[in-house]
Amino acid sequence: MKSYVMERAKEPGATNMISEALVAHLLKIAQEATEAVSATSRSSTLLMENGTRCGEQILNYDKMEKVFIGGLLTMLTLLTICGNLLVVISVCFVKKLRQPSNYLIVSLAVADLSIALAVMPFVSITDLIGGQWVFGQVFCNVFIAMDVMCCTASIMTLCVISIDR
Repeated sequence: MKSYVMERAKEPGATNMISEALVAHLLKIAQEATEAVSATSRSSTLLMENGTRCGEQILNYDKMEKVFIGGLLTMLTLLTICGNLLVVISVCFVKKLRQPSNYLIVSLAVADLSIALAVMPFVSITDLIGGQWVFGQVFCNVFIAMDVMCCTASIMTLCVISIDR
């Protein structure tokens, strides 16, 4: 672009059409664009050198950290499953708890239970093995759909509960 502007500026009669200030401004814009493109290619080269795509970060834990984090995530998932199951079972079997407002609580417990069963284990495994998805492309799409659907159900149930109260 720089050479094109300079050639056009050297043509007879072009000095009337293109002022010197405009040529200098166009040269400055072309230089900034060239610097931006070279900076972008350098950063994308750095991302591709370590084997990552889309800016994903590879997590490297040593063995002790993996055991601790894995145990913590497993405990959190199991507590979520047990707690939500207790809510569902208690409302289903205790007659005093069978009220319309408690049905919304059961709906929230079921939504959170679905997150604990369909989302949390796969996120935990992916985090522990370094952030790489190992369950295949088809299940990746199913997982993303389940994650969005279950979280949206939980959020919408909370909204309905807040309106009800």
